[in-house]
Amino acid sequence: MKNLFLIPVAAFGLGGCAAVSIPPAQLESSEASMRGAEELGASGVPAARLHLQLARDQTDEAKKMAASGNDRAVLVLARAESDAELAVGLAREAKVHTDAVKATQDLAALHGRATP
Repeated sequence: MKNLFLIPVAAFGLGGCAAVSIPPAQLESSEASMRGAEELGASGVPAARLHLQLARDQTDEAKKMAASGNDRAVLVLARAESDAELAVGLAREAKVHTDAVKATQDLAALHGRATP
């Protein structure tokens, strides 16, 4: 009789340790955003570098959470993707700003004036 009671309890206990499946498309999207930020030079922009590191840390944490059965892993991965996208935006903004300053300097040189 005791064995009949222990079987469902053991099954329930083992079920609590089951891994959570992170949608592969979501993981790929997050990792693609991180690669994009790296390619745009996020490591050279302090704010972008910070958000890129947050995205990496959160992706690692999401993988660990999923392996241990924590269903919040998907939410942590979504936050990682958001941070990676922010890093992309900040890196793009820095590049556009640098290009605009250079264009202004080039234009001033064409007109024979010094830039302030």
